[in-house]
Amino acid sequence: MNLKLYAIKRGNQKLDSCIQLVVVDLDRSKHYPLNFVCVLPQYLRLLEKRSSNFAKIFGGKSLPVAKNLLVEAKDREEDPDIQKVISKRMKAINSERTT
Repeated sequence: MNLKLYAIKRGNQKLDSCIQLVVVDLDRSKHYPLNFVCVLPQYLRLLEKRSSNFAKIFGGKSLPVAKNLLVEAKDREEDPDIQKVISKRMKAINSERTT
């Protein structure tokens, strides 16, 4: 799988709720939604539980996969709102891994 994060930004809603990060597989197709794999959960606890599709797909590797996808997305993302959302999720993962 050639995984990347794809950000979907909607309207003038609260920042966290207007940006959705989805995982896409560029080996399937180069265009969303044909390459859709799953949504990156907004809350860290959903990354660790088998209740989210992300956790079902990536299992015990969920946190490292999420962190790698976020790091790559932050490096290439130019939109400041999306960068804030990515940074917030990265902080949550990093703080969880150190506790």
